[in-house]
Amino acid sequence: MLELRIAGRSFGQPVLGEVFATIERGDRICLLGPSGIGKTTLLNAIAGLDKTIPAEAIRGREALRVGYLFQEHRLLPWRTLSANLQLVGATPQEAEAHLASVGLKGYGHYLPDQLSLGMARRAALARCLAVKPDLLLLDEPFASLDPVMAGELKTLIAGILDTNPGMAMICVTHDGGDAEILANRLWYLDGKPARLQWDDRVGEPGLIDSLLGRLRQLDPADS
Repeated sequence: MLELRIAGRSFGQPVLGEVFATIERGDRICLLGPSGIGKTTLLNAIAGLDKTIPAEAIRGREALRVGYLFQEHRLLPWRTLSANLQLVGATPQEAEAHLASVGLKGYGHYLPDQLSLGMARRAALARCLAVKPDLLLLDEPFASLDPVMAGELKTLIAGILDTNPGMAMICVTHDGGDAEILANRLWYLDGKPARLQWDDRVGEPGLIDSLLGRLRQLDPADS
C-alpha cells in the first residue's frame, strides 16, 4: 500500500534519520516517542505536506486518498460544517451522513466557532471521512480533551476502523492506553536524528505499557 524510504529531514540540524517501513491496508499504527522527537514531522512527510521530502521517498502515496486530522480542526470558520465537508467532495446528503456518523446529526448548519473543542474535532474527523480515505492520519487527536470526551472519540475512531477494515491508520499519541484501544501495530520513534526504534505488531494488549516502559529507558544509540 505504502512504502517509506525516507533518507532524513533536518531543520538546521537533523530531526529525522532514515525511516524505512511498509504500511499495509488494515494497519492500525500508533506512533509514540518523546515530545519534540519528530512524530508530526514524520506524519507530515507521509501526508506529502513536507515538500523537502522527495516524492519517491513515500512510494504508493499518489494512488491513495489520505485523510489528515490535525491537532487544530482547521475547519473554515466562515463556512458551515456541511459546507466544509462539501469542499472536499461530499454531496450535501453525504455531508449530513458523515456528520451523523461522528455524533453530529443536525449540526450541518452550525459554524465551527459554535462548537466545543471535542465537537469541532469530531467535525474535522467527519471531513476526513468525506475524503473516503485509504489512509487516516491522526495527530494527537485526544490532546486537550477531558477524559470523557477523549474516551468517546477513541471509541468513535475504533468503530470507524472496524467498519472500514481496509482503511489504514497512523495515530500520533503519547499515551499507551490509546494503542491498547486503537492499534494493531506499534511504532516508537526516538534518537538524534530520530529513527523507528520499534516497529512490530501489537501482542497482548496488557503488555503495551511494559513495552513502552522499556523503550523509554532505551538508549537509542545502543539500539
